[in-house]
Order: sequence, then C-alpha cells, then structure tokens
Amino acid sequence: MGIKKTLGLGVASAALGLSLIGGGTFAYFSDTAQSTATFAAGTLDLNSDPSVIVDITNLKPGDTVLKSFDLKNDGTLDIGSILLKTTTEVTDTLGDNNGVDLNKFIKVKFLKNVDKGTIITPELVVYETTLADLKNQTKELVDNTGLDQLFTEADGIKAGTKDTFAVQFEFVDSGEAQNYFQKDKLKLTWTFEAKQGPKKAY
Repeated sequence: MGIKKTLGLGVASAALGLSLIGGGTFAYFSDTAQSTATFAAGTLDLNSDPSVIVDITNLKPGDTVLKSFDLKNDGTLDIGSILLKTTTEVTDTLGDNNGVDLNKFIKVKFLKNVDKGTIITPELVVYETTLADLKNQTKELVDNTGLDQLFTEADGIKAGTKDTFAVQFEFVDSGEAQNYFQKDKLKLTWTFEAKQGPKKAY
C-alpha cells in the first residue's frame, strides 16, 4: 500500500474517531438544592379573666366595690392597643325613676393598670368617670401612664403575657333620698377591642 493511501486511511480513521467522541454521551455527577418558605398568619387572641368582673346584689348609695381583672394575650402577635367600649342596660323594676339615669350615679375609678401604672403611688386614680359618660367614650387601656417608666412595661401586651387592672365602682350618694333606685338592676358590658402592635422591621 502506498504512503498516500496509508496516510489517507490514517486521517480517515482519526476523523471517524473524533466523530464518535463528538457524537457520544458523557457521564457526570450532578446535584440540586431547594429552598422553601412558609407564610402563616399570626393570631390576636384577647381574653378577660374573670369574664364576669362584678356581680353585686343589695347595693346601696355610698357603697364602693373594688375589683381586679386580667386582660390576657393568648395569641401569637403582640397587642399594641386595647380600646374599651361600654354598654349598659338598666331595668327599672318599680318604674318610678322619673327619668333619672342610674348610669349617672355609678362612678368608675380606674385605679391602675398594675403593669403600666406607678409603683410609687399604687392607689393613684388614673381615670375617673361615670358609666353615663364612659358609654360615650372609647378608652385606651394599655398605654403606659408616663409615671415610673423605668420600672414598668411599654405600651401594649406582648404575646403570651397579661396586664392586671384594678377598678373601683361607687354608687354615688347624692345626699338626698334616692328611693327611686330601689330594686333597679344595671347590666354593664365591657368590650375590649385589641389591635395589633406597630409593624416591626425585620
């Protein structure tokens, strides 16, 4: 075989070999990674303990009743504010009140929010009004009073915690006969409306 034929076959073989390599498949290692995200809404869950704050019978003018109650944040989100809304229902059993509103003679003294109030003067009355006036107001309950702030909590109620309140009710004695209030009944309903705390930066 001549040298030209020999070289020609060599080149052809080389070309054929390259074409097999170029058209073949490679085996190689590979790996993948995955990231996931879950978005779950938190909860605001406000509860009052006890649910019945006051249950009084045989009340007479001049009587005062001191009660305490907790507002508990059983949710997963911080509560930024709690608004108090008041409704009442008076039953005039004898029908002789002559238009005199019993709500005007029940005074409410918010002595303190134990967690937000002062420890120097624990009997400080932070807010005082009658039920008649309170019905027309929306009161914020969990603001820091501004006294002894170094020793008390910030505004709101953090998730899983509670605030304790002391409140006093007084049946105001007008100094005159108040016989028309005998056998009257007053049902007080307090609605505590919780609002989420301020948005935080993450």
